[in-house]
Amino acid sequence: MTVDQLVELAKECEVGDPFDWADVKIDEDAAYRLMAMNLLEMKMSEEILLASVCKLCVENLVLNTRLMNERKV
Repeated sequence: MTVDQLVELAKECEVGDPFDWADVKIDEDAAYRLMAMNLLEMKMSEEILLASVCKLCVENLVLNTRLMNERKV
């Protein structure tokens, strides 16, 4: 898999839950390319990849919960 293929696939995953890039100082394409390059350099087993995705999903859940709670205040 190439960096461009991984970036394209990752961006397709964002379609249902877009991220607001307005208040972030890094360019969207640059962020995706940076992470894709780093991930492709790592040689990880399927178990490690699944564990990493699980951790990221939990972090996302916690961050979204915090944002929702801040909006209620």
